[in-house]
Amino acid sequence: MMKRPVELVKEVISESNFPFDDIFLDCIPREEEESVEKTQILLIEASNGPEEYGNSDFVSFLYGVYIQIFYSNDEDAAIDITSSEIELMKTLVEKNWLIARSQEHYLDPNTKQMIKNLTVERTMTLSEIANS
Repeated sequence: MMKRPVELVKEVISESNFPFDDIFLDCIPREEEESVEKTQILLIEASNGPEEYGNSDFVSFLYGVYIQIFYSNDEDAAIDITSSEIELMKTLVEKNWLIARSQEHYLDPNTKQMIKNLTVERTMTLSEIANS
């Protein structure tokens, strides 16, 4: 069974050393929306469509995934945000994901959680997709 782009990125993050409590695909479940003392990652598809063409047909897909990190606001959570993010980005690049966009951190006005947004992209041939 072929995996969706968010599933592929989830695998990379899960195998990395990035400190997180939960990873969610597509949306954060309602019962987890108020879990501000956890570091949560939300993965959403940013693109998923034909990319390269040959012999009047497409031969690859451009996959894009929007990564949104909600850092714990628990004072006891000792996360080195900068080095953790650099290490995560290096791991994604090692697994052939391009860091297409890395936005500045910002504070959620309601929860006071630090938030980081990344967009990663990867072009995969149809045979790579079938074997993923």
